Amino acid sequence: MLLLNIGILFYLKYWRILIGSKTLLLPLGISYYTLSTIGYFMDVYNSKYEREHNFLKYFVFVSFFPQLLLGPITRYNQTGIQFKEEKYFDFENIKHGTMMILYGCLKKYLVANLLVKHIGTIFDSEYANYPGCLLMLGILMYAVYQYADFSGGTDLVLGIAELFGIKLPQNFKQPYFSISIANFWQRWHITLGSWMRDYVFYPLALTKGMQKISKWSTEHLGKHFGRTLPACIANIVVFMLVGIWHGPEMHFFVWGLYNGFVIALSDILKPVFQNINKKLHINDKSKSWHLFQIIRTFIIVNIGWYFDRITDVKKSFIYLKNTFVHFGNPLLLASKDYMNQILGNISDFQSHIMLVFIGSMIIFIISILKENKIDVYKEIQKRNIAVRWLAYYIPLILIILSLSFSSGDVGFMYAQY
Repeated sequence: MLLLNIGILFYLKYWRILIGSKTLLLPLGISYYTLSTIGYFMDVYNSKYEREHNFLKYFVFVSFFPQLLLGPITRYNQTGIQFKEEKYFDFENIKHGTMMILYGCLKKYLVANLLVKHIGTIFDSEYANYPGCLLMLGILMYAVYQYADFSGGTDLVLGIAELFGIKLPQNFKQPYFSISIANFWQRWHITLGSWMRDYVFYPLALTKGMQKISKWSTEHLGKHFGRTLPACIANIVVFMLVGIWHGPEMHFFVWGLYNGFVIALSDILKPVFQNINKKLHINDKSKSWHLFQIIRTFIIVNIGWYFDRITDVKKSFIYLKNTFVHFGNPLLLASKDYMNQILGNISDFQSHIMLVFIGSMIIFIISILKENKIDVYKEIQKRNIAVRWLAYYIPLILIILSLSFSSGDVGFMYAQY
């Protein structure tokens, strides 16, 4: 059964592209519910819980409609058992679910949809000699777009599920506040990362082959390498698979390897970095160091986004080179004539960016509050009725306003996976 699921996924998602077939249709969300199914079979095989004898209950778990398009990748022992419980009308679930839906729509329509056209204008162009300042603007817009689109879609899914009394797992935890790439992947697409950790990383890292590598490394390279080298190899394999999970195209493979190698190198070089910090008398508990780690990680993540967004790997490297070597004059970005030449209607761009800025500031403030362990929803519920209603109506008004500026129907990026 496990091989059957993997075979169906490979045939429908990868083989059709490898053979150049355009007639084979890809089922929506196949990568999400296939991983949920594989996880269920592996958990039952490893006796983590008993198998579900009622096929209908299992089918409801796998095919629960809110999660089909965008995930999250669910576990049966966390989500499936909720379908066995009796459900009653809960007004609190309705309120919280509605708030989640509004917040998700705000991310999607006020931020993501208004950016997608301008990002495409920069990165989908045949012209490869844009100055680095313009490319940096494009990749920063893409970083905002991708988070707003994917996390916004996830908020929608979680909110809709909550209307039915089902609690789905969180998929994002303020990822752009991460202090390392490893920490980023504990906050970004959390359910994919945890799935890869439990079903690929640990089984691979604990194989006899990895134990032999650990023993050899300890004897010849020292305890640090003996401890970290097997984990580094496993991480590279995991992120290679993460890249392939997104699609069979080479740029996804390179993007996955980039993340894997960065994490592996950071583990191997950890003692070196610690010694440098010690010699420079850097207080790794200080707020300034914490801020530096966030900025450093954000830059490293954005370098990776070049390979994720640009489908031609060679072009990705050219754009990266231009970003760092041929940065150009940043004042060009303030020139109406230049930006009009690149983006077309500059007035559209300016109005879109203004709305995106408003939406991004709302997301940023909420993210800071969450990062400081403040439950925004509970804080709103403590306020008077005027504040509570404003919390619903302001996002709604902004969403409606953004629709009048939208460049047409834009689907969710991660729905194609």
